[in-house]
Amino acid sequence: MVHVETTAGSSLDGLFKAEGIAIIGASSKVGKPGNKIVEYALELDFKGEIYPINPGAEEIMGLKCYRDLEAIEGKVDIVVVVLHSDDCVTAAQKIAQRKDEKGDISVVVVVSGGFSERGDEEGREREKALLEPLMSRGIRVVGPNCQGIIDTYQGINTTFDVGKYKKGGLSVITQSGAFAVSYLMWADPLGMLGLSKFVSVGNMRDVSAIDLLNYFADDESTKVIALYLEGANEARKLIETAAEVSKKKPIVTMKAGRTELGGRAAQSHTGSIAGSFEMYKGAFRQSGVIQTFNVPEFYHTAAAFSKMPMPKGNRVCVLTVVGGPGTLCVDELITSGVVELAKLSEETKSRLKEILAPTANVGKPDGYIDMTGSVSETLHKEVFKIVLSDKNIDGVIYLTTPPAFLDEELLAKNIVSAYQSFPEEERKPVLSVLLYGFSVAKGRRIMEDADMPTLDYPDTAAQVMANMIRYSQYRSRNNC
Repeated sequence: MVHVETTAGSSLDGLFKAEGIAIIGASSKVGKPGNKIVEYALELDFKGEIYPINPGAEEIMGLKCYRDLEAIEGKVDIVVVVLHSDDCVTAAQKIAQRKDEKGDISVVVVVSGGFSERGDEEGREREKALLEPLMSRGIRVVGPNCQGIIDTYQGINTTFDVGKYKKGGLSVITQSGAFAVSYLMWADPLGMLGLSKFVSVGNMRDVSAIDLLNYFADDESTKVIALYLEGANEARKLIETAAEVSKKKPIVTMKAGRTELGGRAAQSHTGSIAGSFEMYKGAFRQSGVIQTFNVPEFYHTAAAFSKMPMPKGNRVCVLTVVGGPGTLCVDELITSGVVELAKLSEETKSRLKEILAPTANVGKPDGYIDMTGSVSETLHKEVFKIVLSDKNIDGVIYLTTPPAFLDEELLAKNIVSAYQSFPEEERKPVLSVLLYGFSVAKGRRIMEDADMPTLDYPDTAAQVMANMIRYSQYRSRNNC
């Protein structure tokens, strides 16, 4: 790691409460990163001023273009740098000069790569030359080699891949811009995520996951934190910080580099030392961090925490109209080691048998209900009300294809209506598996817009529910 003495404080208010953003390397050429950054900065309805800097252009997308930082008379809080790596060093010196003269720049976001992630002395020296004039003046640095940040509530966007995005409770910290952007793009068509904040830390030479965890812990709009981690130079401090933050809100993580070769690949990506995967695994478990081990589990667990209440216990009901996937779901739940199938009350069994077909399976085994394909859209509403009323049930996983003879939109509206008939304080987590994927996009969108998560696969739903239960148990053990 490049070490630079700094007087920078821990506050990131300059990053998330900015009034002016300057973009060095802004471009009028469509398709260039410097062009996209300006476009997306405008899309998010930033209430402050955006200052494109390009000595060869008069304006970009209707914004007056400036020849350099010195020409900007208004306040500048954030400077985004998207230049060749050698030019970034020169830009850092100009930023430092403005800081000395006007004192207004708080944060620099260095999108450009070509620094310590190269793994050679030239890259490390270039990174040191970049950081020294900035950090020595108390300017916080995001990156280099990063996508930058998004804050949907403040309207701040410095990325070149993500435009306007739905607001919500998820905040993302990532060492891979591409991985996290893929998450947002995957979720967007069905509205599966509502975003609060997004920070791509890249080489993480100043602003770190530790800083961001601390900041998001007290951020009112952040309900859950998703952390993609390749490595950390202060692993012990990271774990200690995560343990404290987990007492306030869930942290869902995916740690790359579980093998030696994977660790080497991670180091070549951001220059981070991956560290022992088993060490992180054990430490995260003790710290209440929710660990995920495959991409769908990571995606859906974070999404579920952002939308659903936490389960109050570990008793789960599997409600299905499809036998095979229901069996797979039960297997995955029990294999987790933390889930029990709910023991349905006698009243629940009796009421369900009255309205379901004689061929329906109610409670064999306990907590398992196969309604069969004969169930209608309206009947779904009644069944959901009965199941969610059972005090022996802490969470529900619902599985359907749905049958082609049902109206997917009406089905979704009936399920939403049943769920919303309960006051918020009485609601339980419900994960709905619609096995036809995007072919039932209309129905899924209705449910997602009502903050009812939808998934593609039964085993993923079981993993997500188990993760929610693990976190709930951690909070209970620590009296949080």
